[in-house]
Amino acid sequence: MKYKNEILITAVVTILILFLKKINVLQIENGLAHPLSMLSLILLFSAVSIYIQNKIDKNKEENLINYHNLDILKYICAILIIILHLRPFQNFSNEFDLTFNNIITRICVPVFFVITGYFTAKKEKDNLQYIRKYIKNMIPTYLKWSVIYLPVIAATIIQYYPAIQNYISNLHISPCLLMMLFIIALPLALIAALLYSGVYYHLWYFPAVMLSLGVLDKWKKKYDIKYLLGISFILLLFGATETYYGVLPLSIRQMISYYYNIFFTTRNFLFFGLFYIVLGYYMGTKNEIYAKYCFEKLVISFFFLIFEAILLHDTDRLNSNILLSCIPLTYYLFISVIYMSKPKPEIQRFSFRGYSKYYYLVHPMMIFILTSLGIINNHMNPFIKIIFVLVATHLLSAMIIKVKNNQ
Repeated sequence: MKYKNEILITAVVTILILFLKKINVLQIENGLAHPLSMLSLILLFSAVSIYIQNKIDKNKEENLINYHNLDILKYICAILIIILHLRPFQNFSNEFDLTFNNIITRICVPVFFVITGYFTAKKEKDNLQYIRKYIKNMIPTYLKWSVIYLPVIAATIIQYYPAIQNYISNLHISPCLLMMLFIIALPLALIAALLYSGVYYHLWYFPAVMLSLGVLDKWKKKYDIKYLLGISFILLLFGATETYYGVLPLSIRQMISYYYNIFFTTRNFLFFGLFYIVLGYYMGTKNEIYAKYCFEKLVISFFFLIFEAILLHDTDRLNSNILLSCIPLTYYLFISVIYMSKPKPEIQRFSFRGYSKYYYLVHPMMIFILTSLGIINNHMNPFIKIIFVLVATHLLSAMIIKVKNNQ
């Protein structure tokens, strides 16, 4: 059939649009469930999907892989992570807050992990010691930024000192015993922070990557990588219990509560980072990765993510870090992006890779400073709030990149 692909893509888009109407995302009240509106959405998304899929297929046939697109993807993800941590729509719109906090931004960290794992496999072909070298180079960066954030931590403690003091006073512990406990606990807390959660909330990514790569490096020397992929998936399922906590049977919740009472979260290398690092590495070991109708599968995966987030929205969640729909979504997003057309030369000249790195590193500091100075607050327009933080983050990142380039 001459137009088989076009008909199939249009049919998929039609089903997805009807699905959105069924779950009340498209409503008569917002005008999107009107037959003419739905027809317009079907035609628009079908045309866009057909155009993008044809471009991807053409580049695949010509073996044109554009890794530069991954730098752009990482840059976009870095911006979305800033919005996630800023949480600007929390007091503005439940729909916007759900869209950004529990749907769009949840794909970002898996994307970073998969890209890291993928290029680890590629570069290891030229350097068998690449993982060890990568970890060795990452440690100084991690420690340096941990030290940089110590003043922010100290300022936060001062800010909440009355509440902390009130909590301690309610424990009825003598000052002498309290000092002894502090001296004993401080080194342990510092070690736990460095190896588990990071000294500041976004720095957990560093130990997650390093420990995941360390486990991967040890495993692949003795066993097949496929087995580690399966084991890490099972571990990810346990990690997802923090997201699915409210729908789990009471007996299972009671069992896993022992873990959460000690470790608080599964957002770590073992229950989150390891699977996506191994997935990316496994993809990188292949001579070619491609999936037919990858863009359509990407769209379908995104709709499943929407459905998953809506179903879980009103449940009792400990957090929303791990959504299972992100697995196929990350996979098909990666494939689609590398086979998309190369951006124009003037766009390529922008340092997407450098800015995405420093956006991630400095944005919590910018949020803290702007909040402490009263420049941003929970009652201001969320879009203005986003602009303030993005501009401040970009300027500081630009300064850092300029200094490093001049060294």
